[in-house]
Amino acid sequence: MTLAFHEEVARRLRQGRRLALATVIARQGSAPRAEGARMIVEADGRTAFSIGGGAFEALVIADARQAIASGRSCEKEYRFKEEGEGATGMVCGGTVRVFVEVVVPPEPLFVFGAGHVGRALARVAAPLGFRVIVVDDREAELREADLPAGTERVLAGGGFEEGLPEIPAGAYVAVVTRCHRTDLAAVRHALGRGAAYVGLIGSRRKVATVSARAAEAGASAAALGSLRAPIGLPIGAETPEEIAVSIAAEIIAVRRGAMAAATLRAYTPLPRGRSRGAASAAPSGPRADS
Repeated sequence: MTLAFHEEVARRLRQGRRLALATVIARQGSAPRAEGARMIVEADGRTAFSIGGGAFEALVIADARQAIASGRSCEKEYRFKEEGEGATGMVCGGTVRVFVEVVVPPEPLFVFGAGHVGRALARVAAPLGFRVIVVDDREAELREADLPAGTERVLAGGGFEEGLPEIPAGAYVAVVTRCHRTDLAAVRHALGRGAAYVGLIGSRRKVATVSARAAEAGASAAALGSLRAPIGLPIGAETPEEIAVSIAAEIIAVRRGAMAAATLRAYTPLPRGRSRGAASAAPSGPRADS
């Protein structure tokens, strides 16, 4: 293992590529490489570094691509013989075991708004395995924002009307900008792109207004139906930090396919001192703007 190997893995992950890392973990007899030899394999078969070349490496690449497609790491034995189970077609006579580890890039979380809530959300989300991208049209806010190391900053055009980053399928989006106009611009940009999560902060009245105007601008009913608003799980959050926790919790629930992603939205807390009967209508989420 070398620094160059790890740097190349990091470079490809930053580009959003799914990888398999093939490592020789055991060797008996004659074989091309010793324990510890490693190779990077991408989903399309592109590679970097080598664990031995030839027919043996071609078999490992094929197995690594299958592992990437299934999302499951695996371990396999290869025999340097012409025939038999695990045969490589080679005649060295030895045997190697290779561990194929599937490595996926961090999922992008786009935080539209670098205000109090946006900054708090970036701090909460950074250690959760997300690639955090904070977007704002105020250069000073982005420059002076207290954001975790590694957070990407994107300066959008005025009013979030241009210069917005591409939202890849499967991404997570939290819209927590400074007003309903910039919220609308961000929501219109995020919806309908296959994002795993799009959430909008605000009161129910604000959410209704933004949704209605997005519909007037052409957003489909299906896209608007996927909008999670008010954003976050209903935990009674009030401060920016508490709101950030509620948003992160909802995103985690969606990412893990947890029941909380749906069930907690169907729970309405009763006033203190009253007992609960049947569950009532969906509750409000965080209301504060960023």
